[in-house]
Amino acid sequence: MAKLRWATQFLTLVLVNVGFVQVLKLGLPCPFFYCYGCPWAAFACPIGTFQHYAALQQFPFYALGAVGLFGLALGRFWCGWGCPFGTVQDLVMLVRRRGDAFKVRRVPWMKFAVLAGVILAAGIAAETLFCEVCPSGSLFAAIPHRLASSELSFGTFFYVHLATLGAALVAFFMVGRFWCRYLCPLGAVFGAFNPVSLLKVKVDLSRCQHCEECLKVCPAGIAEVEEVESCTDCTRCGKCVESCGNDAMKIAPSFRD
Repeated sequence: MAKLRWATQFLTLVLVNVGFVQVLKLGLPCPFFYCYGCPWAAFACPIGTFQHYAALQQFPFYALGAVGLFGLALGRFWCGWGCPFGTVQDLVMLVRRRGDAFKVRRVPWMKFAVLAGVILAAGIAAETLFCEVCPSGSLFAAIPHRLASSELSFGTFFYVHLATLGAALVAFFMVGRFWCRYLCPLGAVFGAFNPVSLLKVKVDLSRCQHCEECLKVCPAGIAEVEEVESCTDCTRCGKCVESCGNDAMKIAPSFRD
């Protein structure tokens, strides 16, 4: 399963960058945390789109409908199997080759507070303010633009981007999937759909021996086996499924036993 997940993550990274061909710059919201400011981006970032509508004082019917369908279908499966910024966090953790350097307790509401703050700030300032400090934008837009268009002048926010990206990478090294756990506003959106999504990590408690091997490998820091199916933090990465020696877990449609 791990090899399949790595394959889908890197395939996603290729697909979101097919915009180097102009006709493929679709501008449709994608189910990933990825910056549409990237010179080769083919899709729009949902959080950037929501901010844009908030700045215009308009309701994002189309964008919210598209993201809602993504969420109802797979919940945070998108985060664990496709998100390019999630892939970056996984690559950083490969360097450590061990668990978290620091044990930080889960704060499930924090990413929802970030989401609310992002939208509120855009509405008040009439600007997509979060995009100016977004670490995903730093990595996938600010730096590529600097490399591809060195003749352009780059102001203060370019260096702000570098600083936020640097801080984020340090956090990823210390705590796996730190952004996904605590700060990702798109993770908050998809996390809200986890309890009702069609795809879940199903737990058969009759088989579970409560050895907690699944919790030890969980990159989301979930603390109770009973939380897994509906937890807003679960990215459906499948590490718990692989670690379970009792076949008590599986990724499956919610309507199947």
